[in-house]
Amino acid sequence: MSMTQNIVRRIFGDRKLPENLSNEEYDKYMQDNFPKWMKEFEDGGFLEKTKLPPIKSEEEFIAKLQEHKDELMVIKYWKHGCIPCLTFAEMYKEAAERCSKEKKKIVWYSVDTKALSTRQLIDYQLISGTPTIQTFTGQKQVGNEIRAVNAEELLKELDRRVPKSPS
Repeated sequence: MSMTQNIVRRIFGDRKLPENLSNEEYDKYMQDNFPKWMKEFEDGGFLEKTKLPPIKSEEEFIAKLQEHKDELMVIKYWKHGCIPCLTFAEMYKEAAERCSKEKKKIVWYSVDTKALSTRQLIDYQLISGTPTIQTFTGQKQVGNEIRAVNAEELLKELDRRVPKSPS
């Protein structure tokens, strides 16, 4: 089962979908109910369990860049109701915990792209889709967006981007 199928199955839970609906009736049923089920899933502990420290404004982002200029700062851009965001949330949380446990020079933050306070930051960083992962060191973006599909691949790419200690 793919990661996306897994998260969708978890959102649906034990719900039984009505049978014998026309395509139009089924579409209406899903449009009326799926957003509600998604919110229940997010609010039911999933978001809390996969939460990374938030950045809530462009000013805070700039302050964090300065604070972590000698480390690799990883930013996860996400939004509520985004199936791909939910699909990768546990992988990002696992990677963040492993970085901390292994004392890597990597710090993680998240930005909610739908929060009004982050609009200026989202526009400045040219974020057009979610989830998006960007990395920064020395107050500059390092590399392109990361498109890893598992924690090992993600950590390997992050290790390549960690700033080298001066000799």
